[in-house]
Amino acid sequence: MKNVFLCLFCLSTLQEVTNSRHFNQNPPKLNVLLLIADDLGIGDLSCYGNKNITTPNLDLLAAEGIRFNRMYSFPSDSGSMSAILTGRQPRKLGFVKGIQDWTDFWSPAQSGGLIPGEMNLGRLFSVNHMNPFYSGKWGLGFQPDTIPTSNGFLSFYGTPTSHTVGCTRTKENNFSDTNLFWQKMAECAPIILSLAAMLLISKYHSVIKLRACILLMCLLVTGVGLLRVFCWMTIYNRNACIFMENNVIMEQPYHEDNLSLRLTKNTVHFFNYRAKNYMPFLYIMSFLQPKFPHLRSPPFKNKTKSSYYDAVLELDWSVGKILQALEKNNMKNNTLVIFVSDNAQSYSHPITKLPLPSHQHGSNSFTANKMITKLRGEKGSNMEGGLRVPAIMRLPGKIKSNTETNVVASLIDIYPTILDYYNIERTMQDRSVDGKSLYPVFDNPSMFPSSSLHDQLYHYCDTGPVGAVIVGNLKIFFRNGTETDCSGPLLETPLIFNISSDPEELHPLPVKAHMPLLYHIKASLKKYEMTANLHQMKFSQYDEIPNPFDFPCNDLLDCTKTYDQDETFNALFHDN
Repeated sequence: MKNVFLCLFCLSTLQEVTNSRHFNQNPPKLNVLLLIADDLGIGDLSCYGNKNITTPNLDLLAAEGIRFNRMYSFPSDSGSMSAILTGRQPRKLGFVKGIQDWTDFWSPAQSGGLIPGEMNLGRLFSVNHMNPFYSGKWGLGFQPDTIPTSNGFLSFYGTPTSHTVGCTRTKENNFSDTNLFWQKMAECAPIILSLAAMLLISKYHSVIKLRACILLMCLLVTGVGLLRVFCWMTIYNRNACIFMENNVIMEQPYHEDNLSLRLTKNTVHFFNYRAKNYMPFLYIMSFLQPKFPHLRSPPFKNKTKSSYYDAVLELDWSVGKILQALEKNNMKNNTLVIFVSDNAQSYSHPITKLPLPSHQHGSNSFTANKMITKLRGEKGSNMEGGLRVPAIMRLPGKIKSNTETNVVASLIDIYPTILDYYNIERTMQDRSVDGKSLYPVFDNPSMFPSSSLHDQLYHYCDTGPVGAVIVGNLKIFFRNGTETDCSGPLLETPLIFNISSDPEELHPLPVKAHMPLLYHIKASLKKYEMTANLHQMKFSQYDEIPNPFDFPCNDLLDCTKTYDQDETFNALFHDN
């Protein structure tokens, strides 16, 4: 009998460890619509005070819900997406800068992505017999075992990666793997020419034999050939610009002029014709705008003086069409809508690293609590301008309309918020989730202090020590980063800023007056890193060595495919 009870106990424990979640009753008919912008600055929506353009649809969403003034992201695209989907620090999953200094996946032939079996929103819905769908940019793996349909989602309609300069066909931003190769060759030219000259001179003076000279020249040519293969495997290869439906490549490379319209049309079609058959559902729409090089459909080009704001206008229009379809089909009142950006905007060119001209980026100034706030830094840094992103949430009957909050929140909070929304039972793995449910903020937007949810919010840049820690209105820098890069050497004396009174982080506070706080932070940080086993996790998924044979291709010998379906988008512009 004891053996029987022991077996039952083990089975029960195993069920919890394997993340088996269930409702006490049938799942409620509640839905989640998660809208994710790509590199949208916090000051680039008119509801956040922008005067350059008007974003009426997102303004309306904010008027009907709550606007977050201190929502924090992470330095990389993949890191932020993993945080949204898993509720965990990207550092735990290896989505941080590695020894090669890459800040994101750089090749479609890499095998990295969400760890197999890692609980995420797609799996969460699937194990609870609900319906998760994913549309738009993925960014968490290119291989068949890492795309959305392998991570719990019922369907995938979009691109494995974001829109890069390798995908655009404009004269201004045209760049390909061939350009990258010649750029690398130019950088290596002195070394290559010196080696070639040394070999020829050595042969001329009979220092080495002809056979050895030919062998060394072959090695040099082989090295150049490997460099070409290296460049071919990058995301700047046009064939890395893939449009997929589920696990099938539909177009390679995709046609950028109608890609955004295609994604919007598919999402509107879902709400008009499919959503009621799949309630409850999670629908994620991950936009490809307004990230540089600023994807824009022809109807939105040259609408403003900035290509960046053209892309923002199309983003707002697309959000409006989706919300209109949601309301038209009577799902507004039972759908939690979350709009957020995965990263802050970038002011630098991804290849040259030179500052972008002013007409190709937005603003880091925004209005909060009727005061204009200016931030410093950009995507990739640990400064406020590199971490704060716009976030708006709406849930009729729960979230008060036209409210804003200064509570410190993070992208990792979305996962536990959805758990609470459905009242899903927590399991053992959920105890390692770093996020906090935003439900207390929904009930009390003006809750005080600002650290009510996160006593300490950690920001890691790479596999090394933490870069910055936010404690309420204070921010402590432990590493000497820049306005464009979050990595850097450890500071002998940490820098402390009051980001409430000094959001530009220009005036450090006296360290001696905050020594008890520093001791507390270091003790808490050490406990957190030991519990999470971070001291032994020294890997970055961006360091995964790509395999040329893993480059996703429509056919074994041909990596191109044309999307033959004739599509029209007139209904999107004329349907009221």
